[in-house]
Amino acid sequence: MTVKTRLTYSALAALFTALAATTALADSTQARYDVRLIGAKVGEMAMASTETASAYSTRARFATTGAMSALKQASFDLSVQGRKSGNRFVPSSYSEVTSEGGRRSTNLKIGFSGGVATRVTGDTGSSAPAVNPRTLPGAYDPLTALYAALRDQDPGELCSLNADVYDGHRHARLSLTSRKALDGGRVQCSGQYRRIAGYSQRELRHSTAPVSIVYVPQGNTMRADSVVVRTRYGQVSMHRR
Repeated sequence: MTVKTRLTYSALAALFTALAATTALADSTQARYDVRLIGAKVGEMAMASTETASAYSTRARFATTGAMSALKQASFDLSVQGRKSGNRFVPSSYSEVTSEGGRRSTNLKIGFSGGVATRVTGDTGSSAPAVNPRTLPGAYDPLTALYAALRDQDPGELCSLNADVYDGHRHARLSLTSRKALDGGRVQCSGQYRRIAGYSQRELRHSTAPVSIVYVPQGNTMRADSVVVRTRYGQVSMHRR
C-alpha cells in the first residue's frame, strides 16, 4: 500500500455491509457515507455493526467511484470482532483486505489476546521498524477505532474518545475530546489522529491530522452525520446518507 493510499485509509480511519445473524438483544446499525477529497466525491463507504452489552462486530467497505475510479481504483474491506468491557472495546480478531486497481493488494490479519495483539499475518505495507504490540495493551485496531468514533452514542458519551491504534505495524492515537454545541441539538467533537511510532521519517514529517465529527440527535442517541479530516493532501470528508 502506498503512503498516500494508507494516509487516506487512516484518515477514514486516520478512514461495509452484511454481518452474521445476531441475538434479539443486539443493537444492529448500518450506515453509508459519501467520501470527498477537497470537496470532490472520490468514493463511498458502507458500515454495518452489531453491538450487545458484552460484544461487538463490525464490517466496513470502501471503493472509489466516478471520475476517481476511472483514474485510480482503490478499495478496502475491513472486519473486526471483539468484546466490550464497560465503555471500552476489546478486539479479538481483525482483518484487512485492500486493493489498488490490481497493481497491489494486501491481506492482513491481527489476532488479539487479553487486549494485546499477539499474532500478525500478511503485508503491513511498511519497511520501517515495527512497534512491539506488547507495549500497547488495550490498543484498538483501525476499524475498532473508526467504529468507536462513528457508532450511535448517548449524549453524555460524546467527545470522550482517546484511543491508541495498532494496525499490525504502527502506533497512532485517535483523540476526540473537544466538545462544541451547535444549533439544532447537534454536537461537534474535535481532536486529532496522530502518528507516533512504526512510521518512516518521511511519514512522521506529517504526523498529525486534525479530525472533527458532527453528531445529530436520533431519538435518545446521537448519530455521526459528517466527518472532516485535514490531511497533507487536502480535506477528506465523509457525509452520511
